Amino acid sequence: ILAEAKEALEEVSNRNRRLKDAAERALAEARSNREYADNAENRVAAVKALLDKSHNQAVSSETVAGTADAEAKISEERACDAEARAQKARAKADKEKAKANEESKKEDVLEGKLASYKNMQTELAEAIKSAQHRADDAVAMSEKLTDGIREIKSGNFDGDAKNVVERKLKERKSLNKKMDISLAEMITLEKKLREMENTYEDLRRKTKLQAKAAASAHKQADQLVSIADQLEDHALEEREAANLRNTACARAKQSVENFDAVLTSTETQLAEAERAAKEARELAIVSRERAEQLTKDAEGVQDTSSLEEDVSNAQIDCDAFQSAYDFAKESKEEAVWRAAEARLAHEKNCLNLASLERDAMSELLHQEYVQQAELLAVNACENAEALAKIAEDLKDKLEEAESVAAEKAGALAIATRFKEKMRRVQPISQSLSKLILLHSCNYRTWMRSMKTPTWTMHNFPEHKIVKMAEDGKEEWKDMVEFNKNHFSRAYPPSSSCNYNPLLPWAMGCQFASMNFTRNKFMLVNDGRFRENGNTGYVLKPEYLCSDSLGDLDDAMGCHRPRKVTIRILSGFCLPKSMDTKPGMQKRTINPFVVVTMYDGSPASLLPPPTFSSGVVKGNGLNPIWNEREAASFTCLNPALGIVSFAVYDHDDVSKKDLFIGGAAVPVRCMREGYRCVSLFDSNNSRSGAMKFSSLFVKVRCV
Repeated sequence: ILAEAKEALEEVSNRNRRLKDAAERALAEARSNREYADNAENRVAAVKALLDKSHNQAVSSETVAGTADAEAKISEERACDAEARAQKARAKADKEKAKANEESKKEDVLEGKLASYKNMQTELAEAIKSAQHRADDAVAMSEKLTDGIREIKSGNFDGDAKNVVERKLKERKSLNKKMDISLAEMITLEKKLREMENTYEDLRRKTKLQAKAAASAHKQADQLVSIADQLEDHALEEREAANLRNTACARAKQSVENFDAVLTSTETQLAEAERAAKEARELAIVSRERAEQLTKDAEGVQDTSSLEEDVSNAQIDCDAFQSAYDFAKESKEEAVWRAAEARLAHEKNCLNLASLERDAMSELLHQEYVQQAELLAVNACENAEALAKIAEDLKDKLEEAESVAAEKAGALAIATRFKEKMRRVQPISQSLSKLILLHSCNYRTWMRSMKTPTWTMHNFPEHKIVKMAEDGKEEWKDMVEFNKNHFSRAYPPSSSCNYNPLLPWAMGCQFASMNFTRNKFMLVNDGRFRENGNTGYVLKPEYLCSDSLGDLDDAMGCHRPRKVTIRILSGFCLPKSMDTKPGMQKRTINPFVVVTMYDGSPASLLPPPTFSSGVVKGNGLNPIWNEREAASFTCLNPALGIVSFAVYDHDDVSKKDLFIGGAAVPVRCMREGYRCVSLFDSNNSRSGAMKFSSLFVKVRCV
C-alpha cells in the first residue's frame, strides 16, 4: 500500500512539474515571438520613414530635373542663336573682306594705270624735249646761214657769190621746213601731254578715291571681323554654358532614375517587412494562446494532499507493523536496518534523478533561447546590413546630388556673371570708337590670335605668364611671335603685391603693369626705364623683333652668357631708413648691401641669385666694406638682365633689416672699372637725405 501510494504521488508530481516547465517554455517562446514582432514593427516604421524620405527626394529630384531641363533648353536655344549670329557675322565679315580685297584690286589696277600714264608722260616730255632740241638746232643753223648770206651780199665774199647764196638759201629753206615740222610735232606732243596730264589727274583722283574706298572697306571688314570674333567668343561661352546645363540635366535625370529605383526597392522592402511583421504577430498570438492554455493546465493540476495523507497513514501502520515485526524478529534487525539504508539511498537517487532531469530541461530551454537569440541576431544583422547598404547608396546619391548642385551653382554663377556683364554693356559711340587705337580680346589659342588684326591686344595675369613659361620653349616662342605684330599686357595678381616684370618683358610683352608699392620689383621696373633717362619707353632687344627667331636660347644669347663680378668697396652719406621708429632716430645705422641678379631667361622662374655683404657697425657716413669676396653672377640673357643693389640697416634690438635705399642697373649698361652707383629711397626718389647717397663698387664683365 505504501509503495503504491508513493508511486501515485511521484507520478502526479512529475506530471505537475512537466506542465509547469511546458508553461514556462511557452511563456518564454511567446515573449521571444512578441519581441520579434515588435522588432518587425519597428523595421516597418523605419522602412516607412525611409520610403517617405525617398519619396521626398524623388519629388525634389524631379523638380530639379525639370528646372535643369528647362534651363538646358533655354541655354541650348541661346547657344544656337549665338552660333547663328556668329555664323552670320562671320559670313558678312568674309563678304566684306572679299569686297575689300576687290576694292584693293581695283586700287592696284588704277595705280598700275597711273604708273603707265606717268611713264607715258615722261616719254612725251622726253619727245617734246627732243623736238625742242631739233627745232632749236634748226633755228641756230638757219640763223647761221642767214648771217652767211648777209656777209656774202655785203661784198665780203670773193668767190661765186650767187651760187653760194642759192645753195645757202636752199639749206635755210630745208632747215626752216625741219623747224616747222619740229614745232608742229612739239605742239602736237604738248597737246597730247596736256590731255594726258588731265587724264592723269582724273585717274589720280579716282585712285585716291578708290584708295579711300579700299581703306574704308578694309576698316569695315576689320571691324566686322572683330565683331565676328566677339560673337564667336560669346557663342563659345554660350555653348559651354549649354553643355554644362545639358550635363547637369542628364545627371539630374539620372538622379531621378536612381531615386525611382531606390523608391521601388524601398517599397519592396516595406512590403517584405509588413509581411514579416504580420507573420511575427500571428506567431506571437499563437504562442501566447498556447502559453495561456498551458498555464491554465498547470493551474488545474491534481491536488496531492490526500495522497500525502494516505502515504502518512500507511507509514504509521507500517511503522507499527515494523515495530511488531522488529520486536518479533530481533534477529533480522540488522537486515531491516540495511534495507532502510538501501531505501534511503534509493530515495536519494530518485531525488538526484529528478534534479538531473530538471537540469537537463533547463539546459534544453537555454539552448532553445540561444538558438532564438541567434536567429534574432542574424535577422538584426541582415537588417543592419541592408540599412547600411541603403545608407551607403543614399550617401553616394547625396554626394552625386551635391556635385550636380555644385555644378549647377557654378553654371548659375557663370550665367549670372554673364548677365551682369551684358547688363553693364553700353552702346559705344562711333565717335569714341574712332579715337580708340587698341581693342582687347580674349586669348584662346595662338593660332587664332595670330589671325586677329594688329590693333587687337591680349591681357594676361601674372600666373598665366608663369604657366606659359613653364609649358616650354614652344609656348614662349609663340608669345614672342604674337608680340612682334600685336600688343599684350601683363598685370599683377592683386592690388597689394607685385611680380617680376622681367618674365613678360622677355616674352615680348609691351606693357608690364605694376602697383605703386614699395618692393624690390618696383625697383627693377624703375631700373629698366632709367636706361634712357626715364623717357617713358625702352626699345625691345633685337631678337624680339627679328623676322626669324630660330632657337630661343641662341636668340637670347644663352649660349653666350655674360659673367659679371661686382665688389662692394664703400658707401657715402647713407641716411636712416624711412621705416625707423620715432624712438630709434638717435641710433646710428649698421648698413650692409644685398646684390641680386634678375635674369630675363627661362631661369627667371627660379629664385634669383643674391649676394650679401658684411655689416658695418655704427657708420652711415662713409662705411667701408672692401671685402675680398665679390658678388659673381652669370647672366644668360644680357639684353634684358638687371642687377639690383639694396642697402639695409641691421637693427640689433629688433633683429630686423630696414630698407635704406637701392638702385637697379641693366646688365647691358654696366661698364667695367670703378663705378659710383646712385641710390634711391623707397619712394624711388633722390631728394632730401638721399640726395648724395651712393655706393662705390668695382665691376668686371666677361
